[in-house]
Amino acid sequence: MLSHYAEFKRLAGDQFWWALSLFFLSYVASVSLSLPIASFLTLTGSAVFGWVALPTIVLAATTGAFLVFILASTVAREFFFSRADVVLDRVRSVFAKSPIRWLLTMRLIPFFPFWLVNILPALLSMKSRDYLFATLIGILPGTAIYVAVGRGLDTILTAGDEPDWNLLQSPEVWLPLVLLGSLTAISAVLKSRYQ
Repeated sequence: MLSHYAEFKRLAGDQFWWALSLFFLSYVASVSLSLPIASFLTLTGSAVFGWVALPTIVLAATTGAFLVFILASTVAREFFFSRADVVLDRVRSVFAKSPIRWLLTMRLIPFFPFWLVNILPALLSMKSRDYLFATLIGILPGTAIYVAVGRGLDTILTAGDEPDWNLLQSPEVWLPLVLLGSLTAISAVLKSRYQ
């Protein structure tokens, strides 16, 4: 595994802008197609590209989410309406009072699936600029935590160590994991409260 990682990182370093662009497009595609690989891509991208992955991932995730939002607002609106009417009835009145606040909350503390949060505001007629703003700001903290975990993994892998349970002794790994666990716990509490 280490030899493959070192080779991949070297290739990405040799062709940095091309590799970063390919990573960006892959991330946009994964989000816009609602593929469940964002965590893997975030960890891999941050290990390979470093902290420059943070703005790249935030912009790629926002772009992919916005593509879904546009699709759900226009050509696929009826398709999504027919499948989401129960959810829409539950959140319409609450969401309408403060759509930016609600989308920020759903992005900061993900107690709804990401794909649903990409579609729901479109079906509730949220303004595009408000959607972009809340998405960009809302995904930043969680993404930063994942990038920090990826950077910690890079530190371990670059040192030539095989990943094992000892990597949890490294503050570069355990501190972001504690933050991620806290975010997950808050999400679970909110999810149980609102169901």
